[in-house]
Amino acid sequence: MEGLRGFQDKLGSAASAVRESGIREAVVLHHDEADGLTSAALTKLALSSLGLNTRLICLDKLFPEVIKDLESGHPRIIAYVDLGSGHVDWLIKANSAKGLILVLDHHDTISAQDPLLYNLNPELYGFSGEKDASSATVAYLFCKTVDPKLSNYAHLATIGSLELPGETQGLNLIAMKDAKDLGLVRDSGGSDLKIAAKGVNLGRARASSLLNVLGSVGYYRKGPEMGIEACTTGFADQTMDAAKEFEEERKAANREMLVTIKKDGLSQKKNVQWFHAHDNYKGMGGKVVGSFCSYLRYQRGVNPVKYLIGMMNVPADIPGWGKLPSSMIKVSGRAPQILTSLIEKGTKPSLSKILPESCSKVGGFGDGHSVAASGVFPVGKEEMFLNEIDRLAV
Repeated sequence: MEGLRGFQDKLGSAASAVRESGIREAVVLHHDEADGLTSAALTKLALSSLGLNTRLICLDKLFPEVIKDLESGHPRIIAYVDLGSGHVDWLIKANSAKGLILVLDHHDTISAQDPLLYNLNPELYGFSGEKDASSATVAYLFCKTVDPKLSNYAHLATIGSLELPGETQGLNLIAMKDAKDLGLVRDSGGSDLKIAAKGVNLGRARASSLLNVLGSVGYYRKGPEMGIEACTTGFADQTMDAAKEFEEERKAANREMLVTIKKDGLSQKKNVQWFHAHDNYKGMGGKVVGSFCSYLRYQRGVNPVKYLIGMMNVPADIPGWGKLPSSMIKVSGRAPQILTSLIEKGTKPSLSKILPESCSKVGGFGDGHSVAASGVFPVGKEEMFLNEIDRLAV
C-alpha cells in the first residue's frame, strides 16, 4: 500500500503543477495501439478538464526530432503517453522552452530528478509495468486525480490493460472495480467483459482489437484520430467499417509474410532468428511488425530459445507533425516461450536492454519491456544491427 500512496501523491503533485503553471496549451504524444489510444483519450480528458487546449500526435516511436521541435519555442505542457519512459534523459535535455513534462507510461524506466518532469510510472513505486499497470490505467488514475467525475471513463483503462497478459492485477484492478461499480463493464461469461458505456456496445477484446487496427494499420489514414474519438463518443458505423477494412488488409499482409517465412524459413544467427518484411506492410504503421512477431513466437518452426527479430521499412512521414529527415527501419523483438522464462530467471538478457543498445550503436534508438521491445534505425544498417544484437544476446 505504501507504493500506491506514493504513486497517488505523485499523480496529485503532477495535477497541481499543471494547474499552477498557468500554461494553457498542451500536446499529447501517444503510442499507436489500444493502450496508446485509450490512454491518449484519458489524458486529453484530464488536460481539457484543467482548461488546456490540447493537440494530439500519434507516434510509433519517440523520434528525437519530434521531441526537440515540441520542447523548444514557448512553454507547453507536453504529455508523453504510453511512450517516453525509456527516454526521460532526452526529454529533460530537450526542454529548452522550460515547459512542464508529464510521462504517463508503464515501460521500463529510470529515476530522474528534474523539477519540470513528472515521470508518472508505477515501476518507480514497486509495481510491474508488464503485469500491474497499463498506460491506460496510469492515465485513468491521473484523470481520477484531476476530477473524480472522470471515473465515468474507467472502462477505457480496462480496454487498454488487455495488452497485459494474465489475470487483471495491481493498479489495473482499481480501474476494473471502478468500471464495474459504475456499470460501465460487466462480466459476459468466459474471461471477456462487455463494455456497457454509452456508444460502446462491444466485448472488451473486440474493442481492443478494433483500436489496435485503427491505430497501427490505419496510422497514415487518420485511424488514431478515429480510435480516440470512438473512445470518448462511441464506435460510429463508419469507424467500424474502416477498422474492418484495415483488419482485412493486415490479414492479407500477414498471410503473405507467413507464406514467405514458410518457404524460406527465418534467417538465423547464433542467438537470434529474424525476418525482414521490407515493403510487405506498406501504408501501415510500424506497430504491425511487432504484432506479427507476437503471433509468430508461438508458431512451429520458431526456435523457442532464440530472440525473434522482425524488421520493416517505414516512411519518413509523421501524421500531425511533419517529415523526418529520412526513411527508417522499424525493428521489433519478442522472446519465444522458453526464452521468456530464461529472461525472467535472469539467465538471458532482457530485450529492453539489448535491443535499444543495438539500435543506438547503429544510429537509432529503442525501448520496451523485458520480453518485448522495439526500435528504429537508418535504412542500410540492418546487418550491423543484427550482428550487434546477436553479440549482446548471450
